Amino acid sequence: MVKKLLLATIVLTCSPSIIQPAIPGNTNALSAIIDDTPSTILPQNLLEQDATLTASLGDHRFKPSTKNFFKRRGVNLIAATPKKKNDSEKDIYQWLKTYSEIISLIEKKAFRNVEFSDFIQNSLKSAVSHVDAHSSFFSQDNYKAAMEATSGEFSGIGVSIISKTPDDDALMIVDVIQGGPADKAGLKGGDKIVEVDDTKLRGLSSDEVITKLKGLVGSKVNLKIIRKKKPMEFTVTRDIIKDKNALCFFFKRQKVYYLCLKLFTENAAANIAELLEKANQGKCKGIVLDLRRNPGGMLDSAIEMAGLFLPKKSLVVVTKDRDRNTVAEYYTSTQPLLKTSLPIFILIDNFTASAAEILAGCLRHYSEKSTPNDQQKPPLMVFLVGNETFGKGSVQEVIPVSNGCALKLTTMLYYLPENKSIQACGISPDFTIKPKLIPVDEIKWVNDLYGKETSLPNHITVKEVTDNNKDDLDKDKEEDEVLGIKSKSVPMKKKASKPGEKGDEEEEKNWEEKQREELAMDVQVQASVNLINLLSLAKKARPRIATDRNYALRYLKKHYVTDDIADVEKIK
Repeated sequence: MVKKLLLATIVLTCSPSIIQPAIPGNTNALSAIIDDTPSTILPQNLLEQDATLTASLGDHRFKPSTKNFFKRRGVNLIAATPKKKNDSEKDIYQWLKTYSEIISLIEKKAFRNVEFSDFIQNSLKSAVSHVDAHSSFFSQDNYKAAMEATSGEFSGIGVSIISKTPDDDALMIVDVIQGGPADKAGLKGGDKIVEVDDTKLRGLSSDEVITKLKGLVGSKVNLKIIRKKKPMEFTVTRDIIKDKNALCFFFKRQKVYYLCLKLFTENAAANIAELLEKANQGKCKGIVLDLRRNPGGMLDSAIEMAGLFLPKKSLVVVTKDRDRNTVAEYYTSTQPLLKTSLPIFILIDNFTASAAEILAGCLRHYSEKSTPNDQQKPPLMVFLVGNETFGKGSVQEVIPVSNGCALKLTTMLYYLPENKSIQACGISPDFTIKPKLIPVDEIKWVNDLYGKETSLPNHITVKEVTDNNKDDLDKDKEEDEVLGIKSKSVPMKKKASKPGEKGDEEEEKNWEEKQREELAMDVQVQASVNLINLLSLAKKARPRIATDRNYALRYLKKHYVTDDIADVEKIK
């Protein structure tokens, strides 16, 4: 008579040809009844194989007779190591007791009456921010406001920001959407918001600040900012942010298309699809895709955009949990639209984050793997230019909890193909080109006063040189006085605009004109255009460059000086 029965499922580790995963109905699934008198229902052909069995039997220990029973049949039994009690669980209950004691003491002895609802919510908000940089706790009021701000007629001010912790005093604006409320009010990238409607930002999370910036269409929000160590105040009228996240230009002489993408929205892929259609007609030498200051956006949009360049069912990104188990895999679902081996130079910087990093990293990965010998499809030629990216490779979930609160928690990480994570390391460019900001107004002021012969008093004019006419000399002097270069004194200043207001000249310039001016002085864009033309010229002498990315990369690095440390030798 059997005194004790213990049913266990045992996992068989051996050759794939021997066994398949243990699922219901699978004849290869292994079950064993282990007691004082061992018995088994193992298929005979499995017992003839050399294998190892691992049993999850809790604290059960195999008796020698049980081990010998399986050993005679070529099977080794290994008892699973019993799991230790979770130390973190012990810590949780230990410190919850302390937390409860603190609350009890405050309730009994604190001189000031405490609103414990706010007390506990604020303590959770502070605590959750220590989980990681992107996790946060939504209090009852903040969660309600956040939900309202994502529906109905609520709007924003049109800025991209860098996340802050509750301990930070300011929220930095990375960029403003051209033509948006913030741009019209005079805000600029690099400004640091320190107050919103007289509320200091210290103690608020990024999500709480964003909620305060949003509101009804037409409503106003007062902002205090720091710009170059100077405090300034702005009043911004909230509005629906129009989808002006993409802007395209064509460099006529160089025959290069330029597309700037500020955010991954529903229409982002459509914008670049139109550009690729034109590129397929052979009217350009290359494309510059500007992802600088792009904080990400919709992941689906980035995957859709990757599908314009990659074969159908190409893996773009994988999400994994903390145990490194795959949660989801994202593949392209369309056939590629790009039909040529046109070089694509992607501009990146330290504000390129999340979905923007995924697209840049994914396209370069497949470009590196693209083989020039494949006659069925042209090789993908992708190069990254600029600076190392932000390194935001985490996924957050907003989880509603009791009492009307919510928890935004980092639960997964993104992994590019070949299991590469971008978290905290970002993506390095192929060509390091640092941004050079040209202070146009300052340089113009210096040139007018000191940097030219005409800035000197009593200078000899061009007309005086050509005809030596005294009357012309007098006229030239009069003209000089009108131009404000009579002497080294500072020219007459125009009436300064109030903070938040734009001057007359700035008002006359529309968005596209300002973009053209910025492109003309953007050294990173210029470098990308020059690299494309250098590659185009090299193709004529070395056709292999057009089909082999690695060969093209070596060639460009050899013939184009970037901001990487150059190998320079002193000549003796």
